[in-house]
Amino acid sequence: MFLHGWGGGAVSFLSVARGLRGINSLLFDFRGFGNSRCDKVMTLEDYVRDVISLMDEIGIEKAVFVGHSFGCRVGALIAAYYPGRTVGLIFTDGAGLKPRRGIRYYFKVFSYKLKKRLGADVSDAGSPDYRELDGVMKRTFVNVVNRYTDKECKSIKHPVLVVWGRDDEDTPPYMAKRFCRLIRGSALVFLEGGHFCYLQNLAQYTAIVEKFVSGVWYGVDRRGA
Repeated sequence: MFLHGWGGGAVSFLSVARGLRGINSLLFDFRGFGNSRCDKVMTLEDYVRDVISLMDEIGIEKAVFVGHSFGCRVGALIAAYYPGRTVGLIFTDGAGLKPRRGIRYYFKVFSYKLKKRLGADVSDAGSPDYRELDGVMKRTFVNVVNRYTDKECKSIKHPVLVVWGRDDEDTPPYMAKRFCRLIRGSALVFLEGGHFCYLQNLAQYTAIVEKFVSGVWYGVDRRGA
């Protein structure tokens, strides 16, 4: 089951799903993305409940979750809150861990608050993703980016593979190593490229996903035999 990144949609992982042999894949749009409408302010937990509701509706008991960026936030909470619905996870250039903050970040925050207090124009504040949004999705974005999943990652007991672009600037490689420190037994694979390393190394990434999914499902089948 593929969990796309912020600003993406089902199409984000379509090329990966098409390349998988003998593996059933489910791709969908989170609310507010692709062809899915959103009429309320969402929290990360709301997105998690949406995934579980979708699984219930179409009769999926459990799944391997393959997430990218924002999708890894959702995947981490699914594994922590609904462990019985999870077989394993692949975190690809994942977001959700509390980032390191330097002096420049705190200066920007101070400048924003000062400008706002003085009534100055702050329309250029925030990340490009934030500035492109409006209405409920703008407030949803604030909810999501301020919801860290470090605590939930510590509780994950499933097989986890962390796949990361060596040159990722959006979620730097130190975050990949932190995921592995938080999730006992997880493994890390670095690929060439940046935040979308899975598309930059499509054949290699697809082979990695196929091998991981086949391996964890084999383990489930063996335990159930």
